[in-house]
Amino acid sequence: MRNKYILDTDKLVFQKDQRAFSHYFKAFLKYVGFGMVIGVLFWLITFSGLLVSPKKMVLMQENKHLVSKLESINTQFDSVSGFLVDVQNRDDNFYRVISQIEPIPHSIRQAGFGGTDKYRALEGFGNSDLLIETSKKSDILLNQLHIQSKSYDTIINCAKNLDDSLLSIPAIAPVSPSGYITISSPFGRRFHPIQHIYLMHDGVDFAANVGSPIYSSGNGLVAFVEKNSSGYGNYVIINHGFGFQTLYAHMNKIYVKKGESIIRGQQIGTTGNSGSSTGPHLHYEVIYSRIKRNPENFFINDLSDTEYLDMIRAQSSK
Repeated sequence: MRNKYILDTDKLVFQKDQRAFSHYFKAFLKYVGFGMVIGVLFWLITFSGLLVSPKKMVLMQENKHLVSKLESINTQFDSVSGFLVDVQNRDDNFYRVISQIEPIPHSIRQAGFGGTDKYRALEGFGNSDLLIETSKKSDILLNQLHIQSKSYDTIINCAKNLDDSLLSIPAIAPVSPSGYITISSPFGRRFHPIQHIYLMHDGVDFAANVGSPIYSSGNGLVAFVEKNSSGYGNYVIINHGFGFQTLYAHMNKIYVKKGESIIRGQQIGTTGNSGSSTGPHLHYEVIYSRIKRNPENFFINDLSDTEYLDMIRAQSSK
């Protein structure tokens, strides 16, 4: 074995290397360990995603933007779905009622469809749940809109043969937009202001100053006129035919009598505070097939005060 020499820096002479084998083995292990650390760091940077290429960075930003858009679309779908529910309720409780057509069953309204294979192509992605949810909402809304469109086609065809009954439907509010302050109590369960318990409120209360005009909401015959100091107070019931009746309560003055023929827009009295009432207002009910319905489903809500009064004058002049 060839001898190795090392420089003695103190004496500036070469001397035979006397270091043990373990010294060289430790040095070997140090270099091997350093190489392994470098290798692991290279693997982490190259294969674990710590080092992102510009192209990948752009794709990540685009994916983030698309996810944000999908979440926004999902929120918009929820808003559209809520609006569509209101349209469906009005369709079933007003348009189909006046057209004398049975409401569309809830199971059909839901527009369900079977099978999960339809969304299988969207599985396996990082945002698969969001993609599938958005696609389902889109499909359901499209199906429900298709059903609603077909429903309107049916109603239009039936309405063409119902001219007489359309004038009898209680389709306008009994007080003009400028004639009341607010709807102080809508249809539904409420805490009764006098009895102090939760009860069903079967109509709509129009808070109004005493003396505001009250108009008949449709053609018909006065079926009942009553003056009381309790309950409904002074009130009128009009029979419109075709299964409809309307009730006007807590009136101040009554201008009609039982058996009188009434047309839509004709003034039947004024608002007041008679009977069991905590303030001047008109309590108004719509009864169809002996069931009290939400009157707001029958109002033409997009009329201005001028348009409302023009319609009242046009109807009253007939």
